[in-house]
Amino acid sequence: MPHGVPSIIVTDEEGVVVRLLIAMPDAARALQVQTMLYARWERWEVVVCCDGGEVLAKLRQEYFDLLLLHSCLPGVDGIGILHILQVWQLICPPRILFLCAQESAVRTQVDCVAPITAGAQQLCTLLELLSKKPLPRLAAAEREHISRVINEFFDELSMSRGLKGRTYAVWILGGLIPSPAGEALPVNEWYSRCAAVHGTTGAAVERCLRVAVESVFTQGSMIGIERCFGATVDPEKGKPTNRAFLVQVTWHLRQRMNDYSFTVARSLNNIEMHHRPAAPTSV
Repeated sequence: MPHGVPSIIVTDEEGVVVRLLIAMPDAARALQVQTMLYARWERWEVVVCCDGGEVLAKLRQEYFDLLLLHSCLPGVDGIGILHILQVWQLICPPRILFLCAQESAVRTQVDCVAPITAGAQQLCTLLELLSKKPLPRLAAAEREHISRVINEFFDELSMSRGLKGRTYAVWILGGLIPSPAGEALPVNEWYSRCAAVHGTTGAAVERCLRVAVESVFTQGSMIGIERCFGATVDPEKGKPTNRAFLVQVTWHLRQRMNDYSFTVARSLNNIEMHHRPAAPTSV
């Protein structure tokens, strides 16, 4: 299994830095897109490759939010790269903007298709739109598998299947695990998206999640808690916040699903991680 999983989410003072891999045979055209992106929005990190084999090597070693993929690449062409990505089943795949002559051949495999002749301005606009897409199409195919892994882990934590908060947590994690950029979204954005799908309110999602998290740290499995949270949870300081819980579980399950050891030690900010437990509640 390729290790295309981020070890850290790169951010600046204003938000997440979007990582883009441009795979085009024309280096000059790729540079034009890169320059235009930097001019429109500085929070881009752009890597350019002109050979299909080099593209695959980059995707094996690094995480990218977006892939601008030309169909006519030397070495391994664009269609070949798409087929390989499907076989790899990356947990955190990129959103793909594919440049080709016939859209119908790849429409089900990519997030967006554009003609080979598309100009740099049009490509930049499409890339900016794709950077805000909640879930890459390649990841959507793995949603059922990811959901199963999340539920198995919650069983290990002894989180009751009868809690509404567990249902909401599974849905939110199903989007966070394959899309690391989502970690930088405000937590209320997670709640509102989840609420829209489940026909409830953001406040109800927050409350039910809080109850589910509290149940883990008051009645759950200490072995499961230790395995995921280690020494980051201090019983004297209470349970983690909803956000801290979801992010920590996201990192843990990415590592588990990829059998991947992060190269950067991660620990949550102590202030965010803990708050005093509220009075016992039930939902």
